[in-house]
Amino acid sequence: MDGHFVPNLTLGPDFVKAMHRFTDARFDSHLMLERPDRYYRLFYDSGSSVILIHVESPVNTGRLIKEMQDQGIGYGIVVNPETDLKKAFPFLDNAEILLIMSVHPGFSGQEFIESARDKIAEARKYIDETGLKAKIEVDGGINDKTGKLAAQAGADILVSASYIFSGNVAERISTLKSITR
Repeated sequence: MDGHFVPNLTLGPDFVKAMHRFTDARFDSHLMLERPDRYYRLFYDSGSSVILIHVESPVNTGRLIKEMQDQGIGYGIVVNPETDLKKAFPFLDNAEILLIMSVHPGFSGQEFIESARDKIAEARKYIDETGLKAKIEVDGGINDKTGKLAAQAGADILVSASYIFSGNVAERISTLKSITR
């Protein structure tokens, strides 16, 4: 988060690099940035496997994706709650992830926006019918109940912060893992 695309600031590429000292886990970086074209390479070089960019970003999304692909960098596409999902479709051919925001990006602790379920189902149908490989990820307001709803609608990956860190972390991660595909 850069304080421009969304009103908050958060972790950068130095955090990704530092975390790799503690785990071999895959890191995907969701760039809530006004200019992801200026920063994606820093995140990739710091150890991110996939760079997720918003279709709402003011950069030329197609050009940025081609640039990343030419460098062998995996990418994902993100859509905000108000954005028509169809805006993401032209960019999904080689995407690893389609991230559907189920809250307004920028702040943790928001409630799941119910209309996200329809968007998840629409994405699942489109991906299945076209034979694409993109995984559907959902971020925002995910807990044991909303996570189940998102998974039933077709989500493959759930992103959760407030729910996980407000209780027994291991137990809550296990709960969410058990309801995804």
